[in-house]
Amino acid sequence: MDDIFLYNTLTRKKEKFMPIDPAKIGLYTCGPTVYNFAHIGNLRAYIFSDILDRTLRYNYGQTAVKWVMNITDVDDKTIRDSKLKYPDLEPMEALNRFTGEYERIFWDDTRKLNINKPDIVPHAADREYVEKMQVLTKSIVDAGYAYGKDGSVYFNVAKYAADHKYGKLTNIDMDGFRAGARVDADEYEKENVQDFVLWKGCKDGEPYWDFELNGERLPGRPGWHIECSAMGQSALGMPFDIHTGGIDLKFPHHENEIAQSVIGYDTETPVNYWLHNEYLLVDGVKMSKRFKNFYTLRDIEEKGFEPLAFRFLCMQTNYGKHMNFTFDSLKAAKDGLEHLNNQIRELSCVPAGEKESNGMFEKSLEFEDDKCVNFDRYKDKFLRAINDDLNTPMAMAVLQEVLKSDLKDDEKLALAMDFDKVLGLNLSKLKSIKKELDTSSTSSSTSSSTSSSTSSSTSSSTSSSTSSSTSSSTSSSTSSSTSSSTSSSTTLLMNEGEVLDEEIEKLLKARVLARMAKNWAESDRLRKEIEKLGWTVEDTPEGQRVFKK
Repeated sequence: MDDIFLYNTLTRKKEKFMPIDPAKIGLYTCGPTVYNFAHIGNLRAYIFSDILDRTLRYNYGQTAVKWVMNITDVDDKTIRDSKLKYPDLEPMEALNRFTGEYERIFWDDTRKLNINKPDIVPHAADREYVEKMQVLTKSIVDAGYAYGKDGSVYFNVAKYAADHKYGKLTNIDMDGFRAGARVDADEYEKENVQDFVLWKGCKDGEPYWDFELNGERLPGRPGWHIECSAMGQSALGMPFDIHTGGIDLKFPHHENEIAQSVIGYDTETPVNYWLHNEYLLVDGVKMSKRFKNFYTLRDIEEKGFEPLAFRFLCMQTNYGKHMNFTFDSLKAAKDGLEHLNNQIRELSCVPAGEKESNGMFEKSLEFEDDKCVNFDRYKDKFLRAINDDLNTPMAMAVLQEVLKSDLKDDEKLALAMDFDKVLGLNLSKLKSIKKELDTSSTSSSTSSSTSSSTSSSTSSSTSSSTSSSTSSSTSSSTSSSTSSSTSSSTTLLMNEGEVLDEEIEKLLKARVLARMAKNWAESDRLRKEIEKLGWTVEDTPEGQRVFKK
């Protein structure tokens, strides 16, 4: 196994990854706040975390990683918007219904992007975890680093900064800090460092949990920052290996997580590696509803792009660099993904009813020793790329190098499937089967239909000529050249597992006859009819390739 190097925000340098226990790697990702649709900047963060998880498993084994991602289903925004949507419901019921709706949408988005579901998904509003947050809060109070005020509990930043470094990730200047100043909001700017809230006292019309702290009753809810500290420690213990999130979370969220955990769990370094993905820009500027450049996955789909094209696009830029999203770049990614998919389909095509003889989709990479030199060289090159701080652009380049190499087809395909364990482009779903279309039963009716269609745009003499030509070419199937053409034209390439309904198959047969007759206008018309029904048709030297959009 090659060494993995990751850029650690904590030390501000790329470091060799040294897990606490190689057999039990702990990975925590700050998950979504489920109050709205995730935008494409959020989704880039989860694609990055997914690739990190896949890379760790690729190196250490599929069972060596425990990936945890929380769901923030109670905070300022979820409470505010749940009250607006469900004003007549009891506050806790409104919150649960509202956040449940957006959580289901989030998981649907991740499924479309082929993001694996984490091993553990704790919810901040679950009583089990609220109680752990209360225990942590009490521990910090008892240690003398938090205090109560007006029914809430605040972390004493000044006291912490006197004994520890506050701002390990962001180099905070404490000179302007006003001791005793407090902030109740979950999010605020670095220039406004203040004591932050661990437990928020109950307000009218808000959901709350009972909390007794040293004999005082404090009904309320957890602050945003303490949620991840408690859930991370509960699932992974502390310290653990890696914590990921967007760069916007470095302050205040992650800084406050560190401070809480240092005191509450008595560990100076709660997390060994902090990884942050950079901002996603849109047309060179920050994404914002104000600039009308705020996009969700649904917006992309409505413009005709499949979600995996966005994943493909994200992998063209390292996670630690700004990514500039444009629809031109997404179109290029879509074309690149389609090209890759076609390369895989051509390598993987087997006749209908047969199984691939080399088991290339299921078995491990096993080849004779004398065939392994170049094979292993490419695998090592891919590993070096992805292990170099998740260098996905270079890893994708290695994949293309493999597909253009002089390796045998089964070797190329085996490597592509192996690399896709990290890339997550769902290439294994592209296995094709060959099927021969029987056009004999539809030839007369289709010929009539084709002739009729042609006559609407051409003269009757042209129609007659076309009909004669079709009849002649069909009846000349005994000649070797025409036989080859007919065989190629009636061959259908399909993704394994996809089933054609009667209407689609009828249109495909009609298109075969139109192309035999060189009636390109009719062929194009039939293609559009097929596409309207949700299928894509491509013409290849072997025949028509058809697959669901």
